[in-house]
Amino acid sequence: MSCRRTTAGLLAVAVLTGCGGEAPEQPPVTVTAPAAEPVRIAAGPTGQTAVLAHVYAGRLQEAGFDASVVDAGTNRADYLGALERGDVEVAADYSGNLYLHLRGRAPVGPATAAPTDGATPTPTPSPDAEDGGLAEDLSELLGLGEERADDDDVLAGVQDVLPEGLRTLEPAPAENTVALVVTRPTAVEHGLSDLEDLGPVCGGLALGTDLDFAGRSYGPEGLEEAYECVPSRFVPFGAQDDLVDALLEDRVQAAVLFTALPAIEDNALVVLADPLNNFVPQRVVPVAAQDLPDAAADVVDAVSAQIGTDDLVLMTRMTSARDPYTPEEAARYWLEGGDDT
Repeated sequence: MSCRRTTAGLLAVAVLTGCGGEAPEQPPVTVTAPAAEPVRIAAGPTGQTAVLAHVYAGRLQEAGFDASVVDAGTNRADYLGALERGDVEVAADYSGNLYLHLRGRAPVGPATAAPTDGATPTPTPSPDAEDGGLAEDLSELLGLGEERADDDDVLAGVQDVLPEGLRTLEPAPAENTVALVVTRPTAVEHGLSDLEDLGPVCGGLALGTDLDFAGRSYGPEGLEEAYECVPSRFVPFGAQDDLVDALLEDRVQAAVLFTALPAIEDNALVVLADPLNNFVPQRVVPVAAQDLPDAAADVVDAVSAQIGTDDLVLMTRMTSARDPYTPEEAARYWLEGGDDT
């Protein structure tokens, strides 16, 4: 895959002499074209943000910027530090986890590795389990009281607590949040489209989860409080692939998965809407230095407007395939219109 890059060059302008040969010969005048504005983009905390970084870079290069993707570490503290030091100018992240990090709370992460000794997996309480867990902490930290945080609340909260000299750009419609998912036959059998529908039938379903679910307040506590949903049992798994297999084999009738997981689309699974915002919102949001040129910010904003959850699914699928694309290759595919196929 190839991409075009604009580079600053030297423009030689010859000065013509007058007629008759009487005027002294003038030397050529060399004018240096303006250098392209450098914009460095951190790869960010996940494979998805690495692809997004290359997408930003590609669009910025097309607009005439000297854009590049740099490794500033996958730890949020690393890339935020790089932004504050001026080592990078832009990075993509997820709104809920970014806010929790900035407020000193544990982010919502992937499942813990499965045990290797054949033992039954045991849910691992989150670091915040003793004081109510992530969902409750999030609302309390945002000053919402008992009201649960929505996308706008979290995005506004991120802006309020970012370190000085940093700002958020326009968020993308894309999200990769925790959600409760069922098979299509289960959705049809029970008439399920959202978690409010689930409450009355929840007692007859086994719910598959990751290993940390029991310790999160959006877990058993949150489901019962928000939707009066108390499953017949919780079945923890150490890997999302195993959890999907259990759901498809009806060993569990519902599962907690991340919404940008390709297996949801591949198996026509139904993501139940969360109208009461039990789960932590996770919108894709670029973080930028305050001195990022407005023209560069406009380019990144235009990219964000085009990134939906389906695009995250595509990026995840490409970079996690048996013969995976690199983040740069996946970004180039998207930039060349592969997302429209």
